[in-house]
Amino acid sequence: MDGFPMLQTAGFFAFIADNRTMGIHRSGLNGVASLIPRGSGNNLFVPSTVGLNYETLGLQGAPTFISPKGSPFEPRCEPMTIHHADERSVVLVQPETSHARVSARITFHVEEPHYLHQRIELTFHRRFVEPGRPSRFTSLFASYIHTPPDPHLYFKVDPGTSPLSDWIGITQERAGSPHLIKRLPSDRELDAAGHLAAMAGGAPLSGSDIAATGWPERAFPRFREGSCPFYYGICFDHMVLKMFRQPERVAIVYSPDGGGQEMVYTGGDGPDRMVRNPAWDFNLVLNDVEEGRTYAWDVCLALLPMSTRAQVVEEYRRYRARPEWSASA
Repeated sequence: MDGFPMLQTAGFFAFIADNRTMGIHRSGLNGVASLIPRGSGNNLFVPSTVGLNYETLGLQGAPTFISPKGSPFEPRCEPMTIHHADERSVVLVQPETSHARVSARITFHVEEPHYLHQRIELTFHRRFVEPGRPSRFTSLFASYIHTPPDPHLYFKVDPGTSPLSDWIGITQERAGSPHLIKRLPSDRELDAAGHLAAMAGGAPLSGSDIAATGWPERAFPRFREGSCPFYYGICFDHMVLKMFRQPERVAIVYSPDGGGQEMVYTGGDGPDRMVRNPAWDFNLVLNDVEEGRTYAWDVCLALLPMSTRAQVVEEYRRYRARPEWSASA
């Protein structure tokens, strides 16, 4: 993708976008315009959109934002530039916005063999509630996944148990409907087909079973913050694993077709079909913003060749054990 800086590892190429239009990439969307596994040629994100996109701003007490063109997405509508780019990192900067009064510095950097790190730094220049009242903040970071055969997301309810225990898969029939939550087998590992079979078979967990996992029965549009420090989805022959250094300030968001739908043409090898582009997202969450303070979040996307759940847990444990780890920033 000419015009956007490229980062690469032994495992992938990533093109980092600011808010410009570039080819089929849409104006206003920032983050990872393309994430392409080596040897594949397929963008894992919807080509006209992005992954890890800074999408919304919500501050307690602030008036609802609507742009002159009718958009509710303030970060898309305000100027954003590429402040720095080299072979290993790209820095996006958005000055203090005109409505919510939040400035952003978002740094992407790569690490061998298959890691893309995102550090999000937000500074709050104004509170919109009177003194003594909490100022809650949320911000959606969206990833629009391109026609994955498996649309589900997979979570480990208790990261401290054995590698195959306490895994669930989540999906929805349509946006806004209750999440369907199913347990994954704990007696064997699963390949890509095994994940799909587990989600196709068996009944969704009942309300009492869901309550026992700590997950809400009807969670749209987000799950309880701090409830999951990592999750993965399967996109063709890769696992897209996201890990969070500050899980207590993150809430998971899932939409079955947040990236729209499109027709997949088989060229006569089978019936053409409409396929959904799910959104595998997360919300940043703060319960009480301090004016003038900068808050930081660290996210690591690991693009793994199709792996086992035990390998996923080991990836997270290595990430959690990094010497620079801190519970908050």
